[in-house]
Amino acid sequence: MNNSSSPTDPIDLSVDAVIVGGGVAALWTANALRAKDYSVILLTNSPLGEGQSLAAQGVIHGGLKYAVGGKLTDSSEALAGMPGRWLDALAGRGEIDLSSAELLSDHQIMWSLPSVVSQVVGFFGSKAVRGRAGTVDREDYPEIFATDAYRGKLFRVEEPVIDPVGAIRALAGGVAENSYLIDWEKNAEWEIADGTVQSIFLTGASGARFRIEADRFVLAAGAGNGPILKKIGLPAPEQQLRPLHQLIIRKEGLPDFYSICVGNTPKPPLVSTTHRDEKGRTIWYIGGDIAEKAGVERSEDEQIVAGKDLFSRLLPWVDLEGAEWFTWRGNRAEPHTGTGDRPAGAFCQTIGNLSVTWPTKLALAPHLADQVAAEMEAPNHATPPALDLPCPEVGRAPWDLP
Repeated sequence: MNNSSSPTDPIDLSVDAVIVGGGVAALWTANALRAKDYSVILLTNSPLGEGQSLAAQGVIHGGLKYAVGGKLTDSSEALAGMPGRWLDALAGRGEIDLSSAELLSDHQIMWSLPSVVSQVVGFFGSKAVRGRAGTVDREDYPEIFATDAYRGKLFRVEEPVIDPVGAIRALAGGVAENSYLIDWEKNAEWEIADGTVQSIFLTGASGARFRIEADRFVLAAGAGNGPILKKIGLPAPEQQLRPLHQLIIRKEGLPDFYSICVGNTPKPPLVSTTHRDEKGRTIWYIGGDIAEKAGVERSEDEQIVAGKDLFSRLLPWVDLEGAEWFTWRGNRAEPHTGTGDRPAGAFCQTIGNLSVTWPTKLALAPHLADQVAAEMEAPNHATPPALDLPCPEVGRAPWDLP
């Protein structure tokens, strides 16, 4: 390719799909389309996975935590098939290969507070969840609950937990040769006409310009969707942001803790996963109700105090003396629902040749890719050569940030 073209003489390229975004939704969709022989270019303005994806707890929900009240909701039904899809990918089966990523746990423990034991036992004994969860015998309790101090019940939920960093690295590797880091303000320009995206103009470091046309443009940039939609001016769904304030606990010797706590409120008081940071130290990453509205309103110091109080009440036998506590703030980006609640499933709306997408949960990335693929015509273009543009690196998880 001639990279000495002048700024007024762009190099024209045509592909089947341009995917905008660098998180799990964009990367899974790009890999899925590549597996179906589509030519794909992925554009992102930040390190891959930075934001929602690498800050996810890594739980591949099957929907049970949304159905403890005894009724399988739209959310739980949309999620029901996702654990199997991800486990196939982790085993190297199917169209997406995540075999290089780590399966942290093949299940979660759902544990009840003593005040709700009868409600939870009744739910897990119902036909609605048969085969998706089961009671854990006391002799099989994991280390953290193997104490007479715990008087609730434990249930094994067949929902795996993956390492989000490894998953992003694996997905990034599948499309590395056609992924580029873009500054949307400095070296990119959308060409819009007649209600459709005509092309994207990109400028490389050497001054070479590229005009990229595509049969379909896929907007999968998470919280970045809103600003891009405003910039290009097409009628499209509004974006809503739901903030989080997660807790991070670091201490050597912490046992594995992959769990959902069931209390007296609709949302779990505490959802926990276990990770290792870049130095191999053990991390507990804590979400659930503590990270929601009240947690968002707290300062970091206040959130840590609230977290310590929660652990002292729910798990008073756990020794967290000497642990390091810190927090992570972020936003979940979704289409506007009017109620502020999360949509039931992955979201994909097509406007002309533009598909506007939000996965709404890490687990739903395969569901989103299915919807995008359903909008595609047959493959029509060859894979383009490498462009004179920088390539993105994989971002860092919240527990590894400075």
